[in-house]
Amino acid sequence: MNSLRLRILLPLVLFGFLPAIGAARLMGHSWDWFFSTEGVLLGGGVFLAAYLLSGWTLKPVVAVMSATASVLRGVPPTKEVAQWLPTDFWKLRCDINMLFAKHRQSLNAAETHACQTAQRLMNAERLLREAFTALQGIFAASDEGVAVVDTQGSIIASNSKLDEFLGKPLEELGGRDVTTLLSSIAGRFAETDKMAQWLAQSAQDPNFQDQIEADLGSKVGGHYSVRTAPMRTDTGEVIGRLWMVRDCSQMRGLKRQLQESQKLGTLGQLAGGIAHDFNNMLTAIRGNLTLAELQPANNQSEVREKLQCANQATQRAADLVKSLLGYSRRSSGQSLRKVTNVKKLLAEVQTMLKHSVDPRVEIRVRAGMDASFVVSDSTQLQQVILNLCLNARDALPEDKGIIEIGIENVTHRGPTQDQGPAEFAMIVVRDNGHGIPEEVRGRVFEPFFTTKTDGKGTGLGLSMAQDIVREHGGWIEFDSVENQGTEFRIYLPRTTDPENIEEDPAFDNSSSVTPAAGQRGTVLVVDDEAPVRSIAVNMLTFLGYRVLEASDGQQALDTIFKSGEKVDVMLLDIYMPKLSGRDTFKQLRAAGNDVPIVICSGFVIDPDEFVILSEGRLPPVDIMLKPYSLDGLNKSMAKAIKSAHPPEEFSRDMQPVMSA
Repeated sequence: MNSLRLRILLPLVLFGFLPAIGAARLMGHSWDWFFSTEGVLLGGGVFLAAYLLSGWTLKPVVAVMSATASVLRGVPPTKEVAQWLPTDFWKLRCDINMLFAKHRQSLNAAETHACQTAQRLMNAERLLREAFTALQGIFAASDEGVAVVDTQGSIIASNSKLDEFLGKPLEELGGRDVTTLLSSIAGRFAETDKMAQWLAQSAQDPNFQDQIEADLGSKVGGHYSVRTAPMRTDTGEVIGRLWMVRDCSQMRGLKRQLQESQKLGTLGQLAGGIAHDFNNMLTAIRGNLTLAELQPANNQSEVREKLQCANQATQRAADLVKSLLGYSRRSSGQSLRKVTNVKKLLAEVQTMLKHSVDPRVEIRVRAGMDASFVVSDSTQLQQVILNLCLNARDALPEDKGIIEIGIENVTHRGPTQDQGPAEFAMIVVRDNGHGIPEEVRGRVFEPFFTTKTDGKGTGLGLSMAQDIVREHGGWIEFDSVENQGTEFRIYLPRTTDPENIEEDPAFDNSSSVTPAAGQRGTVLVVDDEAPVRSIAVNMLTFLGYRVLEASDGQQALDTIFKSGEKVDVMLLDIYMPKLSGRDTFKQLRAAGNDVPIVICSGFVIDPDEFVILSEGRLPPVDIMLKPYSLDGLNKSMAKAIKSAHPPEEFSRDMQPVMSA
């Protein structure tokens, strides 16, 4: 008997006893009667009637519950149960079956979707694993040293290239903290303080993004770039920072070779006109010498006049060759930055340029009264100006062409908005040519882009010029109007400290020389060319020196170390057979001999090269470029003698004899 039947049975029994009790009391029976046989039978009958009535009452309820359970199990109700079910139940059953059918369909669809999702997740996991493996391989195989830093300054990833750059694993440097990393990176470079200052900017500005190139310390060597950039999400939020270190030594070498090839291309354009004018100078020299020979012996004034004309032509030729040699010298790989007199540089450019353009083209040089000095590699700066001038030459009209080169000191803002006004030297190259079409002005600095016809331009001139000017801390601007002309402006940081400017005395003919009265010292002339050596011997003898000769470096060393001769000064050529001038100088200094040496060569020589060869001992006293004048030789020898003797001895016995 279930609890529901009990709940119905008890009220029925109660309501059945109450009328029976009432009837018995009306019939006059006492309460004891109820405990007699008739009373017990009456109670049993009431209970039986209540029990039967409750069972009949519960039949439909039990049938509905049983039928509901059958429907929920998905089976039809039994026949016995069905007879007690109301008519609406069958409609409810249809609705429930339909609901269950839809539910089963939803479950089937959900199960199918879950299977597909699981498969996609498995595929995504596999692809993610493969991508992660590939990224790990790329990260490890990258030719850049890479460090990934989070917003708290902790290094969350780095590769072996970074460890190789640092010289040891990052963990051995004191942990994976970005401060330690940046300090270690800065310590690898030659200019540690400058690099540390640049690296510190990233900590001050989360959006800092820049790149810098610098040389490593002398013990390590090499040229590296350091690049940094913030890592951002799709919404622009900064979540970390990337640090990348790359070896640029090879790229720097290729860039240097490209600059050299561009320089040679410029020389090729200049060569024809220069050869023409050089032949004119040789004609003037030879003609005046021939006329001097034809003069009568008693006509000394005419002879002197012709010799002076020949000497002037020689001077012009020597100046031209000196400019060409200075421009064409091959860089050693290090930019030779020195204080440069821009006005003097423009004069040298004009000297070379006027020999390679049509004589009908007017070349103007405009310079203000103020001095203009910049810290630069003069050869590279000369290359930039020449390229701009040659481009201007190619754009000129057939007649009345004008190329104007100017220099002006200006106060100007830097190329970026965060730079305030500063002092710049502005070099201007202007022409009255056909101008640059407006549609290509945005591409003029692109490598290999040119508007010239095939075979007349490589497209590298302006690109290399822009790179060189940027390396010098400046920039290039230009304006152009079609059929009216173009103006290029080069801005370079100006300096007011010309202490490194050294004027070359080799071609200074402002004073004349008279023979010396007395012996001034012993000079060893080392040159493999007998005519050149003879001229040096005769000039030095005229100046009052005792002269020894050597035809190569080995003979010069034998004279110094074996002959017992006391040599006060050595005049040393560079390019010689058996033993070159460089090797001779190096062996002398390695042996501890500090005899003053004056280098003499037909090529432009870098003084820093001999400072290195001297290995801490006395470098060359002077460097002269052939052909040298008597006055230039006199000054160089006096300078060398002065360095070989005490000041009081020099002032007493070795002072050069000059006349105004």
